[in-house]
Amino acid sequence: MLPMTLKQLEIFVAVAEQNGFRRASERLNLSQSAVTAHIKLLESHLGVPLFHRTTRTVRMTEAGENLYRRAGRVLEGLEDIVRIFHDEAAMGRGRVLLTSAPSFAATRLPAILARFQGRNPNITVHVREAYATDMLDILRRGDADFAIGPVEKVPREFEFRQFLADGYCAVVTASHPLAGQTDIPLGALTDETILALPLPSRTRIQVESAFQSVGMTLVPHFEMLHHQTLISMAEQGLGVAILPETAVPPAKDGSYWAARIKHPQLTRRIGIITLRGQTLAPGARELVNLIAGRKTKP
Repeated sequence: MLPMTLKQLEIFVAVAEQNGFRRASERLNLSQSAVTAHIKLLESHLGVPLFHRTTRTVRMTEAGENLYRRAGRVLEGLEDIVRIFHDEAAMGRGRVLLTSAPSFAATRLPAILARFQGRNPNITVHVREAYATDMLDILRRGDADFAIGPVEKVPREFEFRQFLADGYCAVVTASHPLAGQTDIPLGALTDETILALPLPSRTRIQVESAFQSVGMTLVPHFEMLHHQTLISMAEQGLGVAILPETAVPPAKDGSYWAARIKHPQLTRRIGIITLRGQTLAPGARELVNLIAGRKTKP
């Protein structure tokens, strides 16, 4: 336990700067006896006298002068800490750490971050892409304020707030027979060359389960780690990429087409994941509101 308190330091500095107990008590709005008692207790804790006292004057001892130099730095440091937290609370500065599913980070998140940074230029945002199972470990370690992604079963230690229902689509080259179709049944892919994400991604597991539910077996011709790689391969006519809708940006030049797959198992809940009972800092809270489409103050 520390042998002194912040209040004792503040009273000591006041006595030193006012050159007397009476003037220090007036400055601090305390009784002179209370000021004297605090100084005596501080001297008792430290084991040295801090002031030479006479009937007319009060001046610091050598130990008092040493403490005064150090106390000033301590109090200034504490004021800086309080100022930093006040700035963060007022959105003046700060840092937000988040982890996101790659499908959301690659398509929806950049525009949201641009809007957030435009409104809060002094807040730094760090984004880490991760699969759903890794996100939970990242949150447990305290390496992120919140996560964005799909989680099928949420452990009790987390809170999940859904803001998006994400379907799946079949991405094909512009000349493919499925191009131009808005919705297709899963059976339409029976004879197609499939391009898919690898295991253990949640997307791959969900697609395999959907195939099995209609008596089909998923045997991808190509397995790629990144959504954009699969889109590029489908664009070149190498097969049909099965991906979440959030992972597929619109084709600006019309070189590929995304047809929604109609199947009850091919949908996922996208939401904000936090540790249960966690209170987000103002910056993180505003970013969460932007992501979830909630109204925020201008």
